[in-house]
Amino acid sequence: MCAPDISVSKFILLLYKRIADSVKKILILVNAFCLAVFFFIPPAYSETLKIGIFDIQKVMNESQKVKSYRKRYQDTLDEKKKPVVQKEEYAKTLREKIDQGQMSPDERMLKEDEFSLKMKELKRLKEDFDFDLTQMDRWLKAQVFKDLNEILKDFAKQEGYTIILEKNSSGIAYFNASIDVTDRILSIYNKK
Repeated sequence: MCAPDISVSKFILLLYKRIADSVKKILILVNAFCLAVFFFIPPAYSETLKIGIFDIQKVMNESQKVKSYRKRYQDTLDEKKKPVVQKEEYAKTLREKIDQGQMSPDERMLKEDEFSLKMKELKRLKEDFDFDLTQMDRWLKAQVFKDLNEILKDFAKQEGYTIILEKNSSGIAYFNASIDVTDRILSIYNKK
């Protein structure tokens, strides 16, 4: 038997060209199909996209409801801060007495121990106060977000918005002011 005159490398090159031609034909068919789907078949979902933007910081700073929440929040904090302030004042007075040095060594040692104890109590009170502060801050934000979530859902449905994004957390670099709905949301929130 006689071997064909084609070398292995020529055979591989010929095979590669045939595969490349086939791939090109497949890509042309896929592109034609995509064009037919996107341009010739009527869209199943023809609703227009309506986007709104709102600024949570503006709402947090200007809303009457948030101001009332903050007032209650501040009143509660002031009550919880009273024992901390009293302990601080007592510890300061005690430290001044110790520093004056007008007491016997035994009395001084007792006052130093009392001072250490009061400072530990003060530290615990401050930690508790900081914890309460964090909890109340979380509560305030959760309450505002709960209120706003309901308002935003109702507003979006009534006004036909597809999506409403928060200005600061959405990674929005630019938007036209005409899609800013903050003042309208703020107005609705203040009325509730």
